[in-house]
Amino acid sequence: MRELLRYAILLFPLGACALPKVGGAPLAPMDRAWVVPTLQLYQEWWSRTEACSGRTGDMSAVTFYAVDSPSGAISLGRDVAHGWWLREGNRIYLPANALGEEWLVRHEMLHALLQSGSHPNDVFVRACHLASAAVWRDSTVTEDSGKPHGR
Repeated sequence: MRELLRYAILLFPLGACALPKVGGAPLAPMDRAWVVPTLQLYQEWWSRTEACSGRTGDMSAVTFYAVDSPSGAISLGRDVAHGWWLREGNRIYLPANALGEEWLVRHEMLHALLQSGSHPNDVFVRACHLASAAVWRDSTVTEDSGKPHGR
């Protein structure tokens, strides 16, 4: 069974701020999510994220979703995060009440640009200051205390 799960993970890679557990987790919180039209503001934030990361990408290849989550937390299976980027379909899920939170939106955009669910300190903390709200507020932080090893 474990070999089957490993094989499934290789076939259907996904990344997010908190990697979900495989055991029966739904791919996304689809029941409470809807597509958000790409805002002009998001294009500006995408450009800023490209600039700080040194990566380029096509934002039109990313689909943004809003999730009805008054608490600001989105669940994916048993895991909870403030936002999710999923490699499959290049999708970003954000709480509807946080669609204007620059650091959070750009954090997920950075995942999309990197095409990775990890949080390398050199990019998320030092270059872009997008690891967390605390790192966003204090650009002198050089390591994210919540993810000290960039995972």
